[in-house]
Amino acid sequence: AASYTNTEKETTVKAEFIIEDVQKGKDDGYYYCVVIHNGITHDDHVIDPFSIARALLIIADPCEGQCVGDRYAGCEANYDDGSFKCKDKPCYEGRCGEYEICVVEGDSDRCSCEYDCPLRPDPSSYICTDTCEFFFSECLMKEQICKDGIERAVDPNVVDPLGSCLSPTYTEATEDYMTHKVKPGVEVLLDSGVKVLGSPPANIIWLGSAGIGDAPTVVAEGELEYVAVAESSTTFYTAAVFQCKKEWVVMHEIQPVGDTPVNPELPDGLDKFASCSILPGGVVDNFYSVAHQLDLACTHVLASNVFSNVPWFVYGTFDEMDQDLALSAMTIYVGATIFEFQRGWVINLDGRKYPIMEGEDPVNFEYGTGSCSVEFKDNHLHALCEDLFEVYYDGIMAGHVRLLPSLGKRVTELQQDAGSFGLCWSSESGSRANWQVGGTQGACKVENPGPIEDCSVEKEEECEFFYLTPKVVAYFPLDIGIEIPSFSDCGVGAGVACHELSCAQEDLTPMQKCSIQQAYHLGCDLKFLDSEVVSVDYNKIEECPELCEWREQVVKRGCPQSKLPYTICA
Repeated sequence: AASYTNTEKETTVKAEFIIEDVQKGKDDGYYYCVVIHNGITHDDHVIDPFSIARALLIIADPCEGQCVGDRYAGCEANYDDGSFKCKDKPCYEGRCGEYEICVVEGDSDRCSCEYDCPLRPDPSSYICTDTCEFFFSECLMKEQICKDGIERAVDPNVVDPLGSCLSPTYTEATEDYMTHKVKPGVEVLLDSGVKVLGSPPANIIWLGSAGIGDAPTVVAEGELEYVAVAESSTTFYTAAVFQCKKEWVVMHEIQPVGDTPVNPELPDGLDKFASCSILPGGVVDNFYSVAHQLDLACTHVLASNVFSNVPWFVYGTFDEMDQDLALSAMTIYVGATIFEFQRGWVINLDGRKYPIMEGEDPVNFEYGTGSCSVEFKDNHLHALCEDLFEVYYDGIMAGHVRLLPSLGKRVTELQQDAGSFGLCWSSESGSRANWQVGGTQGACKVENPGPIEDCSVEKEEECEFFYLTPKVVAYFPLDIGIEIPSFSDCGVGAGVACHELSCAQEDLTPMQKCSIQQAYHLGCDLKFLDSEVVSVDYNKIEECPELCEWREQVVKRGCPQSKLPYTICA
């Protein structure tokens, strides 16, 4: 349609062209309306002899190419606004949870936990689960899993489920932390706290730590008591008890009698912290500054304290990026509050993406008696839960966990509190390999529990920097007479990660190089500096690409988000 107005006669001429039964590929395209003026003048001047109006006709079906796949029954198009709506098939694949049954009701469906199991099947169907529960059939067990969400599996070792699968008699534990002060060389009888092994019997594993920087090792199994010999330095022994998927620990600290030498205090502005770095290639540089490559799959406990005034956990989720293991997310549990740092600098709070902006004041996530402040700074997501811990995630493949508050300037030994566990303490984890949680099969299966031996090839030249330049010299000279405990060593994990990645592939990718370099500098700051002064000056890190390129690559590999956490380069 087109129109022309004669201003002298104040009349309007309209022209319309109607196409019936339009066909795509035939009638779509540009249409032109030409108006011949026939010498019309305006203010004594002859205007242009004709005018042209142009219109573009687009013929499209909103449903074309949409709603394709086994899930959908069809597509409903709205030609008024060009939108569409997909119609799901009843009970399409994935509609319900793993143990739920999908029930079709007319054109709709619902998810149900009603398995319609026989109440008393044949005795050959009786089972005993790994949670020490008896069921008349595996069908009833799955129905119960569907209802309460507690994972169970059939225990194949129980021959007579009806007679042998008794309700467990749980052990009775004494104190969960005991201190013994004796002279070096004296034998000390340590009690696991188990008075009755229960049914089925509880499994007891004794772990011993010989000194500062040494990861705990298994010293005995299945013993109610363990005899330890006091050494000249403080040692720790832990009885880890496992029964019917329940776990608890009893820790013993053996202190030698006599004065313990104390190192001189650190210079002003420095302190001692227990911090842990998780680096590309599956390398964990733990609180003791001992770094190992580990076989990691899906989700693992990084650090925790279940006996704290506010129980907390930090989980790490791993996947493959640039041909090797990478940290894809860090999940933080504080009391009843849960939030997650995800790849691409995404914050997931209660299932939604929480917006945050560089340079603005931190936001607070409440957890009852306190809060965790969360911010985006120095190209890292940062959460600080006062007097508990803090977490850093570089948004792509590396992260850090630091315990709060500081250990103190004069501390010479790192002590693992009762109730604290995870890869940042040790990979020794009992029934779950490498402190794994959640699924353990298929893509989530861990093939090699414990540290993996270093590859045998010589260290690549690009990794020499980490081994030849201890970052500790940036904080104070090594010749000032201060003895630094081994748990304050920094940069160890960066060297191991660089080495392992260069073994697994021909060259480190730019993303891996930059991530390791940032982790190296930040990890060392976390050993000595207070939170308000910890920083990473991105522009001074030689191995990293230009800032905007780095930010583009990080967000490109993460979850899409409408509002990026920064304005520079956005």
